[in-house]
Parts: sequence; structure tokens; C-alpha cells
Amino acid sequence: MKKQKYLILILFLLFSGLVFARPILVAHRGANQEADENTIKAYQLAIDYRVDYIECDPRLTRDGVFIIMHDPKVDRTTNGTGRVADMTLKQIQRLRTKNGERVPTLKQVLEWAKKNQAGVYLDTKEPTISALEKMVQLVKKTGMEKQVIFGLWHLNQLKWLESHYPELVSCISYPWPPASLKRLKKLGADWVGTLTSLATRTMLNRAHRLGLKVITMPINDPEVMKKKLQAGLDALQTDDPKIFYQINLLK
Repeated sequence: MKKQKYLILILFLLFSGLVFARPILVAHRGANQEADENTIKAYQLAIDYRVDYIECDPRLTRDGVFIIMHDPKVDRTTNGTGRVADMTLKQIQRLRTKNGERVPTLKQVLEWAKKNQAGVYLDTKEPTISALEKMVQLVKKTGMEKQVIFGLWHLNQLKWLESHYPELVSCISYPWPPASLKRLKKLGADWVGTLTSLATRTMLNRAHRLGLKVITMPINDPEVMKKKLQAGLDALQTDDPKIFYQINLLK
């Protein structure tokens, strides 16, 4: 009888939003409030905070090497100027970020993550299938297939990935490109990524009924994090992993 009452109490707390499972924790471009974004230093700080995944932005250089850079140009984050697509790897390697860090290649990030048992969320910036295939081969070569999430923005990429590599974890933007959650699941998506404001309890419940996990854009407000977590958000992404301690997700 006592066990039954205890179970009822737990269910009540869960449904009232007072108790929630620990979400997946993601550091957006690493711990970028304490170190230059998308650098190994920022990723290491994030892992030191014990997040589950670091998020990064692979772009191709002129000579076909994936480096990590959010913007199409290097101007904002480094001491250089110009478009990544117009620069060679050697040119990128000469650059330094504002605090003197090197711009890493995707291969370096994957090898670092494997060594540190970290997950990597790849926010893909290249729209072509050939670029996605090149990225998949690099992930497989470094043995990171089970530790990577492919963040996609194009339905044709989702279709290709699920057709050729259904074992890999895919996350597609929602609701842009225009598609219902049901269709995205039918196409093989494992996750959907959406705006924070759109991740309502109703939307999250619909996604969960279909077997989809949900992540939003970075959240840097502890109170918003709590509300979204109580609504059922699966993954919390932030620029400042220290916030996870503030809301008692990490100790």
C-alpha cells in the first residue's frame, strides 16, 4: 500500500512539473562566455562543466577541409578577413581568435571529443549532399558515429542521410523548412530543433508521441530553462554552462 502511494506521489510530481528528468546538456560553440567560441579551449571548459555535447559549426575551406567557424567570414572572430570558402586550410591555420586561440579543424574536434568521451552536435553549414557525405565519412573515420548528432537545415539532406546512414542521429530544423512533425518523423528524423518560444508543452508532447527529441536555440536565462524543462524539453543548449549549476542540473 505504501509503495502504491509513493508511486502516485511521484506521478503527481512529474505531471505537475515539480520533478523532471535530467535533460541532455549542450554547450553552444563551447563555453563561449569564458573562452573564444568554437575553440578547443571553449570545448574543454564545457566538458569540464560536464555537459553532454559541445555544439560546433563546420565549414569547408577552398581546398575542401572542414574547419570550425560559425560565420561565413572569419572577420568577427579572428584577426583575419575574408570568406572561409575563399581561403585555404593554410591560410586559416595562420589566423588567431581574439584571445590567441587557433581555429580548429573538424577532424581535430572529433579526435578531441573521442579522447574526452564528449558528444558533438554538428550544426551543418554546408547545404550540399556532397559536403554532408564528406562530413559523414570523417565522422566514421574518427569512430565518432555514436557520439555525433547531425544538425540539418534541408529536407534533402535529411532524406539522404536517413536513406544511406539510418543508424546516425539526425536533427532537423522545425518548422522551417515547412514540414509537420509527423512528416519529419516519417523521413527518419530523430530530433527536431526549434525556437525556444515554439517549444511549448503541447508541441513537446506531440513530438514525444512521435518519438522525437527536441532541442531549442541557446537559452541563457535560468528561469526560462526551468520553464522549458518542466514543459518537457529534452535538451538544454546554452552559451554559459555555469547556468546548469544554478538550476541544480549539475553538482
